[in-house]
Amino acid sequence: MTTSQSASANGLRDFVDLNLARRLEMAETMTPEHVRALQRFAPDATAEVIAGGTAVFGGRAYPANHIVGIGLYGPVGSAEIDRVEEFYRSRGVACEIVVSPLADRSLLEMLAPRGYRITEFNSVLIRPLQDAGPIEPTVGITIERVNENTVQIWDRVLAKGFAEFGPLPDNLFAAFAAVPDGLCFLACVDGQPAGGAAGAIMREAGIAALFGSATLPEFRRRGVQTSLINRRLWEAGNAGCEYAVVSTMPGSGSQRNMERRGFRLAYTKLVMVRTWPELKAPGAADGH
Repeated sequence: MTTSQSASANGLRDFVDLNLARRLEMAETMTPEHVRALQRFAPDATAEVIAGGTAVFGGRAYPANHIVGIGLYGPVGSAEIDRVEEFYRSRGVACEIVVSPLADRSLLEMLAPRGYRITEFNSVLIRPLQDAGPIEPTVGITIERVNENTVQIWDRVLAKGFAEFGPLPDNLFAAFAAVPDGLCFLACVDGQPAGGAAGAIMREAGIAALFGSATLPEFRRRGVQTSLINRRLWEAGNAGCEYAVVSTMPGSGSQRNMERRGFRLAYTKLVMVRTWPELKAPGAADGH
């Protein structure tokens, strides 16, 4: 570990307790502004707070139809799980519950008898932002904030960058470019669109959520993602955020990239899913 990496890790002043976990989980929370932006492309998008968590529905093809933060504000009862399940079942998708390891134990006790299965683990990584100064991109790379003239190019670049994981709905990313306090940037290599990334500043929590990063295959391993990370960190710190937060697959290239930029693991959480026989199309049933 280098001196700068050590200093960054030691700069994490707060123990990751329940209060901090509540703030960090806001990185995946859909605010009313987010919902309104998403409704421009998916009119039936909605969100509802249940047992302290935010249940999000962005349309049947939306890849993040799940509830986040449930159980972090006290015990969860059977009636509340019924509400969560009805929220998703009535809209024709599986019920996907993201479980923080700091959630009240009652949440897992409620899920076990209902036939939920673990579908994935998520690494929640955090980085303090007091030292996130501007860093120039690699030579040949330019990073520009997405605007009305570039939003469709950015959306197509991200959709193509994520194509290896399966098809995505049209204008999925364009919705996030319309969110207030967004951190949406397009990367070009020698003037050619090469990658993009998204994010949002959650002012109430003092955090910046980073997500939606992808690079076109032909431009990978050239510093595009590092440049996008650096720009978002600088923008977030400049906006007064205390931490940047990102969720990745454990042991992934994304996690490695983030740790190289001073992020460290806060905790790992579960994604648990229940589906129903009447749901068709396996991709929609799994919530992905």
